[in-house]
Amino acid sequence: MFLEPSQTEFPPQHHSDSPVAPPIPLRAKRKRGHAGVLIVGAFAVAILLAYVGVGATRIVNGALAARTALTLAKADIADTDFAAAQTHLTEAHDGLTEAQSGASMVKFTSYIPWLGSRYDAGVAVLDATEKTVDVLEEAVGIAQDVYSVVAEARATLAWQQPAAADTPIHDLPVEVKRELFLRLAASLPSLRTMQVKLDLATEDLATFHELSTAAGIDDLIAPFETVLAKLKTGVDFLVPFAGITREFAGLDGDRQFLLMFLNNTELRPTGGFLGTYGLLVIRDGDMKSLTTDDTYAIDALVAGSNYAAASPAPIATYLEQPVWYFRDSTWSPDFGAGAKDAIALLRQEIAASGQPVPQVHGAFGLTTTFLSDLLDFVGPITVEGQTFTAENASDLLEYQVEIAFEQQGITRADRKDIVGKLTNALLDKLLEVPSSRFEEVFALLVDAFTKKEIALYSTDSGTEAVLDDAGWSGKVSQGSASDVLMVVDANMASLKSDPVVKRTINYTVEPHDGGFRATAAITYKHEGTFDWKTSRYRTYTRIYVPAGSTLISSSGSLVNDAIRDPQGTEGAITTESEFGLTSFGTFTSIEPGQSRTLTFTYQLPASVTTAVAAGSYTLTILKQIGADPRDIVLHLDFNHALRSANPAEDSSLWGDDIYDATDTLDANKEYRVNF
Repeated sequence: MFLEPSQTEFPPQHHSDSPVAPPIPLRAKRKRGHAGVLIVGAFAVAILLAYVGVGATRIVNGALAARTALTLAKADIADTDFAAAQTHLTEAHDGLTEAQSGASMVKFTSYIPWLGSRYDAGVAVLDATEKTVDVLEEAVGIAQDVYSVVAEARATLAWQQPAAADTPIHDLPVEVKRELFLRLAASLPSLRTMQVKLDLATEDLATFHELSTAAGIDDLIAPFETVLAKLKTGVDFLVPFAGITREFAGLDGDRQFLLMFLNNTELRPTGGFLGTYGLLVIRDGDMKSLTTDDTYAIDALVAGSNYAAASPAPIATYLEQPVWYFRDSTWSPDFGAGAKDAIALLRQEIAASGQPVPQVHGAFGLTTTFLSDLLDFVGPITVEGQTFTAENASDLLEYQVEIAFEQQGITRADRKDIVGKLTNALLDKLLEVPSSRFEEVFALLVDAFTKKEIALYSTDSGTEAVLDDAGWSGKVSQGSASDVLMVVDANMASLKSDPVVKRTINYTVEPHDGGFRATAAITYKHEGTFDWKTSRYRTYTRIYVPAGSTLISSSGSLVNDAIRDPQGTEGAITTESEFGLTSFGTFTSIEPGQSRTLTFTYQLPASVTTAVAAGSYTLTILKQIGADPRDIVLHLDFNHALRSANPAEDSSLWGDDIYDATDTLDANKEYRVNF
């Protein structure tokens, strides 16, 4: 390296008579160096800005291109133009790839305060959208495969029909229906993969919403989010549907199912009184036959005989019916168990009468509430001069089978024929629903399963496992929760009084005896009067709680109703073990215009104390099948400071050891508290 004179290692030698050279001005040299740094810095900044500009441009252009392509693909799918949809989805994928490459170029911004959160949010959007596009491509492939069956059938049969998207399943030939259901069953692995990808995409979008505060980004992803939500609804439904298709569509031969018309205006543990039943035979996705009848007609087959199936004790006591008949089979709050009982009693009574015994492969449970929901979807239906709507179906049917049939000259044995005729008409309209409305059908069914207005059971263990996983089986289970509560009512000869009896469930937990004590208080308020369909409300109530719970005290029960027991003597409490839970049961009665509160106080098992000590408590409250929504009031005192809760308390209640909440029990609910 060359050194300046002033920087030489040895100082210069000077003669005494020679003038001393002035020092080189260091200040001037610093100016030149500083200017160089500025030039280099400015050049670097220019390069950086250009680099950032390129990255930002790629992000914006790529995202906009993806959004445009997705919008076009959505229209293509609606038109069942799957080839065009695939092309536009490929373009969307290319746009996202461009946007992601731009994001990689400006990754350094993730370390900059304020900018970092926006960068992370943008990346979350791109990741979620990419997963959405992947799922859409798979979905289009499956849809194209399925619709090709319809197209081939139309070409072969020279149909003169509208576009395939509006072809009702009802109009398809049997061989086409079979092929459709076979392909749907075969698509299960792909649907499960799609479901996982959609879950990941949903998580990415949730991350974005936690980070993003920019309205511009929110607007940009809105179309993606709409597509994602709708696709997730459909796939979440199709996964279990594909899993049960082989059995419920009868792809391996005839499958006969018991239709359980659960009248929840007369609530029973399995969902309602079984006044009418049906037997439905399905093969290759086609309904081969449907017969409906009065359950009393089956019970009449063994009347006066030596047939003797012992009733559950409450039925024998409060209905004074020692023989357990088919009509009273819906005694279990677990739909699978209740369906097994119904099938067994049906077969037993038919066998006892000497008639051929039907082979039954499963059951459909349908409440009166679900009937109204279906009528709201398909529109009014007129049967024998009477028009049934979502608003009047329950009352009109009840009036017809209890009063009007006599005025119309219909025998008591035939009074429920109208139920079968309405069912057939309703099924016909459902089978005529065009595939363009399937998304609405999915939403309707998902809502009904969630609110426990319908449930399914299969004798095939693999199919039943799919139903359990989907939440379609009406299973009673504590699952992984620390604590559980289920209130189950059984209308005991109270006519159709349930709609006018309002319930409120108060649940309290408090420290007691080194652990925790719970009190479940159910308040019944009878808002009706005595008339042709309403009477005093007589109920045998059971609550299901964690296994090992021990009863401390109770109040509000009766030995029998107020007429037979005017002193209101406290009745006995029965303790049983079922479904891995403990149950407490008793009888009570409420007069029209009055209220009564039934309470159970019990010590929770040590497992609840252990969960609280470990820092996390979870309560699951299970809804009874067919029950109207009920108010819930929670007051949970753990003697431990709360750290968080879900659902959260009102902020005014924070800062103590107690979790307070109010809610509506219109589906199974979960409450989690961390300490």
